[in-house]
Amino acid sequence: TVTPLAVLTGTTPASRCGNGSVTLQASASSGTISWYANATGGTALANGGSFVTPTLSATTTYYVEAANGTCSTTRTAVIATINPNATITLTTPASRCGNGSVTLQASASSGTISWYANATGGTALATGSSFTTPSLTATTTYYVEASNGSCTSARSAVVATVTPLPILTGTTPASRCGNGTVTLQASASSGTISWYANATGGTALFTGGSFTTPTLSATTTYYVEAANGTCLTTRTAVIATINPNATI
Repeated sequence: TVTPLAVLTGTTPASRCGNGSVTLQASASSGTISWYANATGGTALANGGSFVTPTLSATTTYYVEAANGTCSTTRTAVIATINPNATITLTTPASRCGNGSVTLQASASSGTISWYANATGGTALATGSSFTTPSLTATTTYYVEASNGSCTSARSAVVATVTPLPILTGTTPASRCGNGTVTLQASASSGTISWYANATGGTALFTGGSFTTPTLSATTTYYVEAANGTCLTTRTAVIATINPNATI
């Protein structure tokens, strides 16, 4: 009796992102196709041209053979590849006062970090853990993802905050004859107006567009600033003038 040798005519490995099963395939000139965990010996895991692996957490090599009765081929390795899912583990937004660029940051479990203008689709603006934006005039949201080959994480939003710088648009000094109070005034493009006794530092004496001084006996300089959060103008001097009363 001459039994024809079966020949494996093709094998197809498979891969996936993250843990799970994959489907390996093989074809033969004749006979029964069997799948094994080992290159020799052991019991067949499955028979047939397709083999669905159990859930895998790491790349695993399986072995396939074709057999006509007791006449079998040498086993051929077929690899089930598990590519770890890349994930963004941390994002760091950034902010600035007034127009300009900021540097956003991100870290990932593995793979390449890429930055995008959109939550999905589009072309990467940059790659790497740090991304310096172009000059911005308004708060802008960017998106970052990590990828291992074809395995890509969901994109995470990272905000570049631009806070407009307030501008003092006007100040109005005041004067009086003799001791007493005067009312100083200031206006700003935005933000909170605060009044101080010093050009820098110190605690605000008052907030608001009009500031009534305490009783003064001499000309006194006060300082006013406007603030949007932590974005401040330089303080501007506003003078409360006390003109001595003339007496006979």
